[in-house]
Amino acid sequence: MTTPILASFRAGGLFLFASFLACLCSQAQEKRKDVVVMNNGDRLTGRVKRLQNGLLFIEMPYASGNIGLDWNQVDSVQSTGIFQILLNNGQRLEGTIEKISGEKAKNEDFLIREATEEVEISSTSIASIDQKKPTFWRQLQGNIDFGYTFNSGNSQSTLNADTNATYKTTGWQATTSFDSSFSGQSGASSTNREDLQGVVSKFLNRNSFVSGLSDFLHSSRQDLNLRATLGGGYGRYLKRTTNSNLAWLGGVAYIHESFDTTASQPTDQSMEAVVGLQYNYVRFDLGELDSQLRIYPGLTDSGRVRITTNNSLSIKLRNNFYLLFTFWDNFDSRPPATAKKNELGTSTGVGWSF
Repeated sequence: MTTPILASFRAGGLFLFASFLACLCSQAQEKRKDVVVMNNGDRLTGRVKRLQNGLLFIEMPYASGNIGLDWNQVDSVQSTGIFQILLNNGQRLEGTIEKISGEKAKNEDFLIREATEEVEISSTSIASIDQKKPTFWRQLQGNIDFGYTFNSGNSQSTLNADTNATYKTTGWQATTSFDSSFSGQSGASSTNREDLQGVVSKFLNRNSFVSGLSDFLHSSRQDLNLRATLGGGYGRYLKRTTNSNLAWLGGVAYIHESFDTTASQPTDQSMEAVVGLQYNYVRFDLGELDSQLRIYPGLTDSGRVRITTNNSLSIKLRNNFYLLFTFWDNFDSRPPATAKKNELGTSTGVGWSF
C-alpha cells in the first residue's frame, strides 16, 4: 500500500524530473562572441560556459553541444560574461574574466574584474568557473541517466533512472537528486528502490561550510516503506584542485522509519550522528569519478550503525553524453528480523549532462 508520505516522496522525484524538462525548454541563448586562443594558435569564437574539472567548456554556433578544452592548453580568453570563480584556496569571486597570453604575463595571467576592483591571479589557482545566468532554471547544472537490462533466460528485467541538479552562488550551493531502480522476474516478486536526497550548503569561509541534509529512502528489499532523514552539520574541504576535491562532514540527524513488518523492528524515531566523506576526481581524457560515504552511529538507539555509500564512474562520449557505471550500498546493523542487513546494487546506463 502506498502511504501519503511515500506518495509525496515519489511526487518529489517526478517534480525534479519535470524541473529538468522546464530547464531545457527555458534555455534562450543570448548572443555573445567570446574568444579563446589555444597554445598552438587555434582561435575559437563562441560563448564561454564554465571551467569544470580541468575543462573549459565553450559553445559555438557551428558545433553540436559544448566543446571541452584542456585548461592547461588554453593560451588566452576574452569574455564579456559575468562568472562565479572558485579558487583552490576556497576564495569565491564574481565578475568578468580575462586570461592573458603566457607571452605577455608571468605568474598572474588571469584577471577578474569585480564591481569595485580588479584581481590578478594565476590561472593554475582556479578550481572552477561558472557562468552567472539571468534566471534560476538556466543556472541549474545536472545530469539525467537511464539504464535497462533484460535476461531472456529467466525473464528478468532491470530498470534504473537517476537525475540530479545543482544550483550555485558565491555564498551557497543546493543539490538535489532522485535515484530509482526496479527489478522484476516472471513468476517471482519484484523489488524496487527509490531515494530522494537534498543538500544545502552555506560557505562560512574559504574552506569550511555548514550543510542541511535530507534523505527519503524506500527499499522493498529491506522491508522499508520510508526512511526520512533530516539533519545538518559542519564540514571542511581537505583538498581542492582543478581536477579533484575531498571534503568531510560531521553532524547529527533525526530519523523517522516505517517498515512493512512489525517483527523486531527498530524504534520508528531516533537520533543519529553523521560522519561523511565526499570525493571527486576527473581525468581530461577519460571521465569522472564520484564517491560518497556516510556513517550513522545511533545516539538514542545505542549500538545500531547504518552505512550508506554511492559511487559512480562516468566515461565521456560525445555531445555531453557519457557511459555510466554506479555502485551503491545500504547497511543496517539492526534491521527488522525479516529484513536484510545489507542491500547493494550495480547499474550501467547512458546519461546526458547540462
